[in-house]
Amino acid sequence: MLLQALLNKMQPLRLLPLLAPLQALTIIEQSLHKLHRPPSANHAEVPERLESAKAALLASDVNVKAWRNAVNSTTCTVFDAVDALKLVHDVEHLREVQAMSKTGGGFDTDTYCAPGSWEAVLDGTRAWADAVALAVDDEGPAFALSRPAGHHATRTTAMGFGLVNYACAAVARALAGGASAVSILDWDVHHGNGVAAIFGREPRVRYCSIHEAGGFPGTGQDESDRGALGNILNLPLPKGSGSDEYFAALRDKALPFLLDPEPDCLLVCSGYDALEPDPLATMTLQPSDFARSVDAILARYPRTRVALGLEGGYALGAGGMPEAFTETCRALVDGA
Repeated sequence: MLLQALLNKMQPLRLLPLLAPLQALTIIEQSLHKLHRPPSANHAEVPERLESAKAALLASDVNVKAWRNAVNSTTCTVFDAVDALKLVHDVEHLREVQAMSKTGGGFDTDTYCAPGSWEAVLDGTRAWADAVALAVDDEGPAFALSRPAGHHATRTTAMGFGLVNYACAAVARALAGGASAVSILDWDVHHGNGVAAIFGREPRVRYCSIHEAGGFPGTGQDESDRGALGNILNLPLPKGSGSDEYFAALRDKALPFLLDPEPDCLLVCSGYDALEPDPLATMTLQPSDFARSVDAILARYPRTRVALGLEGGYALGAGGMPEAFTETCRALVDGA
């Protein structure tokens, strides 16, 4: 009787649902980035940016499937990288970067060239090209960890720290290889004038930039200016904007524009200079806001077709770029 009473009080056994397997992430590292070294210790664009991001991710519990070195890429050789750059830059510009990198110099007060910079940017181009190629082949997500930020570089001009435009070279190479449509989301705090200019007349590319109004380089200030083909969307936000303003712009404007109709790949120009401690802007985002943004993307689009590449982000301490980069990667692995 006692045994039967105990059995009657016991709750039926419930089978726990099987946990969905974590999605793995591929990181493609620009192995030669240290060759691109600033002329002074006071410059914001320093090798420590990548070193600190890498250290933060490796110290975390994020499931990185593969950590590749771009210098060892077999899918995008050095010669392939040069060909990709020729798709989006005048040859004379590339020759100028190559020549200046032999001795060092500068294109302006912000955009320096060090001995070895040419080899570094070829390596960075290979990283971005590999990340986009993985996403186009439905093998993402992939993140190109590289420097310097390249989204300001135009067809003929190095600027805004960038010697070449990694994002444009990677996308142009994918299009030349058979991709039919690629969308680019740029959440760096500065407008990606180079991407907008290079792809402004490319109907297979849609580009949206969410950035600080009135900031460098002064372009992208008119939301109603959709470019000659209607494939550009500029979303300038007031200085001091934070999570609510950014997320509303992403959810209500950027993603509908970029993902309908659905592209072969979504490339994110992932700058982290909209973070509150960043010295180059006035926005107030927190590292968790980038995870929230990734979740919003993955709620509407397959994670395996998402590629990202590092753009800006110059606060390296608490609440800065390394932490936001790690939270982005975490969301790519186990987000929505």
